[in-house]
Amino acid sequence: MEIHKEYRMALETCPTPLMLVSQDGLIVLSNRRSDALFGYDEGELQGQSIDVLVPTDVRSYHPELRNAFFEVPTSRSMGTGRDLFGVKKNGDMIPVEIGLEPNLAGDYSMIMVSVIDIRERKANELKVRQAIDAATSAMVMVNEHGKIDLINQQTLNLFGYQADELLGQPIEKLVPARFGRKHKVYRVSYQNTRDRRSMGAGRDLYGLTKDGAEVPVEIGLNPIDAPEGPMVMATIIDITERKKTESLIREKNEELSKLNVELSEFAYSASHDLKAPLASIAGTLQFVEEDLRDGNLDEVGANVVRAQELAQRLAIRIEDLLALAKSDSLESELSELTVSEVVDEVWQTLVSDKSLPVYLATDFMHKEPFHTQPARLYIILENLLSNAIKYKKSSTDDVLVEVKTWDTGDQFYLSVKDNGIGIPDEHLTKIFGLFKRGPRTGEAGSGVGLALVKKNADRLGGRVEVSSSGEGSIFTIALPHRNNQKEIMVSGELIDG
Repeated sequence: MEIHKEYRMALETCPTPLMLVSQDGLIVLSNRRSDALFGYDEGELQGQSIDVLVPTDVRSYHPELRNAFFEVPTSRSMGTGRDLFGVKKNGDMIPVEIGLEPNLAGDYSMIMVSVIDIRERKANELKVRQAIDAATSAMVMVNEHGKIDLINQQTLNLFGYQADELLGQPIEKLVPARFGRKHKVYRVSYQNTRDRRSMGAGRDLYGLTKDGAEVPVEIGLNPIDAPEGPMVMATIIDITERKKTESLIREKNEELSKLNVELSEFAYSASHDLKAPLASIAGTLQFVEEDLRDGNLDEVGANVVRAQELAQRLAIRIEDLLALAKSDSLESELSELTVSEVVDEVWQTLVSDKSLPVYLATDFMHKEPFHTQPARLYIILENLLSNAIKYKKSSTDDVLVEVKTWDTGDQFYLSVKDNGIGIPDEHLTKIFGLFKRGPRTGEAGSGVGLALVKKNADRLGGRVEVSSSGEGSIFTIALPHRNNQKEIMVSGELIDG
């Protein structure tokens, strides 16, 4: 064919692999660069079917695609949006880009095929892909229409999707629904500025996972000018652990603030409540010394007894303070216990003298074993039952203490009711403070017991309430059910271990 002579020189001088292919799929001409690219000797491709260069999984329907092209021949790239491969003589496949150019010298039965070897480009793309996937943060590239063009492995790990579930989807798929409309406005606004910055400065940002969970995130935005148009690369960092740490720090700061208040109160108590008994003991011992010189042994004996009583009160106060301090660092695993048995054990410890007019009535409507920290529950019961016995109306009155338990779904309740002196309304809001006591001061005590009750109830994630009248008081403890023994206590918060 004369066309061979017209185009052979042009094909051979072109630096790009070129082939002239007929409508029936035969290679009419092939330049040396095409032969070399596919591993053939010079001129060996001429006269062969173009299908020998097509992957085997495409050969069966490639003629149909070729005929469709010749029906509407136009200059274009072949396989737009798909990865194309050519097959070498030895069977190896190489990634290629293919251009199709019809209408050669008015002959529509011929087509010029240009082939570009993109192995080096693919190798570089692989390196970039590997680098992006190696990043510890999620990375998402979004086009100017808000569609996802590229994602890395960390994005899939963070949001729980497969790649084909995200590519081509609106970026709002990863945004909680309540922020969806605003996000579109923010995205369009950013396209007008396209500056490198953090997203959502001053706001809490969240990403939406495939299962509907919200993850706190930090997002950095970087504009990219790509051949396809302006893009934005978003770097997404999961800050769940940071948020937990910040929350823990806030809790610790709140605890420190409370401890500072308690420390101030302790300093006052040490300078007043502890100093006074010590001064009394010192004064009493001075009387003992004088009575010994005078030989007044009866007075010596009486003053020694008084000094012992004062020392015992002082020791009780110091022990209470130590118990309060220890309650902050008390560690105890969650375990199952029967509340009725614990109440009975504590009661028997407090009422060792069976002749005392002290009675206990119980109504345990919650009969199932309860999961909690036993050490803290013991402290709560010891102090509530001890106070119920201690603050009776008079020395001749019988003491009746009623203990009840019940639950309402996820809350367990325990109440301790007494028939004692009661607490005036003006004192109800103060009695849980450190060193705060009711109006009756004749009984020995440090004002620490109810502070211990509240502190341990708080540590168990519960609360304590009180109501009172002239007929006694009722203290009610509400605690959450903890049915998973793997839960552990961390700074006052129960979490899954």
